[in-house]
Amino acid sequence: MIFDFKIQYLSKNLFLFLIGAIVCYYPSTAQKAKGKDPVTVNILPYNKKAKFNRKFPVKYKIQFVNNLKDAQEGTLVYTVYDNSNQEVLENRLDVRVNAKKTLVSNFEVPIEKEGNYTIKMAIELTNFNSNFEGGFSYIGPPRKSKDRKPDIAQEPIVNTPPLNWSKDNLSGEAGRQALNADEVKDAPANEEAASEEEEGEMIIKLKPSKKDGVFYTGEKIKYSVSIANKYKVRQDGTFTAIVETEMGEVISTTQVKLKIAKKGLKSFQIEIPKPKKEGVYNLRAATNTSTYDDTAQYAFAFDIGKIKTPYYLPPDFDEFWQTAMSDLAKVDPQYKIARDEEHSTKYHDVYRVEMKGLDEFPFFGYLSVPKLKGKYPVIIGYGGYKKEVFPLLFDEFISFAVNVRGIDKKYLKDFNPEDKEQIMLNAEDKNLYAYRGIYMDCIRAVDFVYSHGHMGMDLSRVLAFGGSQGATMGLVTAALMPDKINAVIASNPVFADWKNSFAVGKNKRSLAFPSDAIVKYLKDNPEFTEEQMLETFNYFDLQNFMPKVKCPVLYAVGLQDEFIAPGSAIAAYNKLPFDALSKSELFIFPDLGHEIPVYHNSFIGIWFNERAVNRRRR
Repeated sequence: MIFDFKIQYLSKNLFLFLIGAIVCYYPSTAQKAKGKDPVTVNILPYNKKAKFNRKFPVKYKIQFVNNLKDAQEGTLVYTVYDNSNQEVLENRLDVRVNAKKTLVSNFEVPIEKEGNYTIKMAIELTNFNSNFEGGFSYIGPPRKSKDRKPDIAQEPIVNTPPLNWSKDNLSGEAGRQALNADEVKDAPANEEAASEEEEGEMIIKLKPSKKDGVFYTGEKIKYSVSIANKYKVRQDGTFTAIVETEMGEVISTTQVKLKIAKKGLKSFQIEIPKPKKEGVYNLRAATNTSTYDDTAQYAFAFDIGKIKTPYYLPPDFDEFWQTAMSDLAKVDPQYKIARDEEHSTKYHDVYRVEMKGLDEFPFFGYLSVPKLKGKYPVIIGYGGYKKEVFPLLFDEFISFAVNVRGIDKKYLKDFNPEDKEQIMLNAEDKNLYAYRGIYMDCIRAVDFVYSHGHMGMDLSRVLAFGGSQGATMGLVTAALMPDKINAVIASNPVFADWKNSFAVGKNKRSLAFPSDAIVKYLKDNPEFTEEQMLETFNYFDLQNFMPKVKCPVLYAVGLQDEFIAPGSAIAAYNKLPFDALSKSELFIFPDLGHEIPVYHNSFIGIWFNERAVNRRRR
């Protein structure tokens, strides 16, 4: 291995990138090969424009050409800065290049927030020192076109709304857009790199024998492997599949020796030893050859129906939420409905609805009603973490896009006066914790729908949906109001089994949200322990609500989700009661993180229509 990551600091944000090919030269006093620079370093982004996204993370190919008779050892240190020139992370890579050898490898920049960034690199080898500076950009999950601006702060947990089918959405602004495979290509070599005989690339592809990456006891866990050698020299080495638990424990290693002719292709199949226990497993695919060294991440699930995690159910859980519901009922909602001219269209009337929730705190939503008179089923949409949901326009549904407290900028100072991370706001006291009010805002939104049936709403057909935090809020709402929700569409729900998910999150090589926010908060507030935090979180843990959900659920999980341990998300689904579980569907995406593929939105649309056909029995 050329590089050993030693992460010094990592923030919780996501990003974009622009760095051209950098050829560095240091006129050392060491012996110089005739007609050649003593040491040459080429750094190339994997995308020509150096624009990256969640599916194609920030990644670079680096080539060290050592023409000296002495090995070159040292480090490459890179530091990333945001638009305000604040340092967001620093990583160190250990480097060794043998004498008269060319070494090629890859490294990823673990960025987690959308934006434009500057990267500064310092390379110090035995006979080579140099500094470089460039810029790059990272875009989060594709969203509406008007939102695709690198300088917009994108919170780490995002909403994944369903594709809209209205005539108003033909502009292409609605729904998520898919990236084409040819938008992210290997970076071309520059002129100096192209002159080297060893310059090229290795293209490695792994494909599970089952598309969803889910295997069961009676099945073999197989992967097809294809390795294309784009170099002009033969490659000798190994391919190693390393299987780990979510906590990083290695449970098996499968290795294949490689001999690939120049410009050749090698295809083979590997069989992974079956794990002894059900769960989600990470697969690190390491390719080490003469001039190439890289590791790619994959994941698969084993016996998902048996994945369970312990309950950490407070003894007064039901009483706690009954009290919250009772307190909410005492608050006059003071509904205010005003036509929204900006968002209304030829086919839809859109209204801004303001109301008051628990502790008389204000929040709002967008109600969208088709102009064609009639009775329509209702879709209640909940947004992602600190993410505003805009009007959702459907031809055959009335929709209510709910923006809970913490979204409206007018009241943000009142909600969070010290600008703390929302997930930790008042976490010391379960009765004051931010999510008590947030979950009750979700309930009040349903109250609004049921008190305004005269606006064309068919109250026997009410569905809830959301992505990320919105998925969790939809499920919590269905649990607390089981007689008022027909079905829930939940994509990549979070906040499930906090104890296990946090343990997995903080054990990773690089922390992601929310684990990084929690770790920082606990470090800054040593008097507040992890045990005390979990005591509060147990009252708001999704898995403790799931047994109370009575309706069908369309549930989606990415096996490489960085914001929740995928095993925890699946375990929460398995806690649905049998009647609901038998009518629900679980979709697994092994190659995705905190997102769903664009084609899944079409299935969401089908589910909307199917579940809206049957009226709920009163």
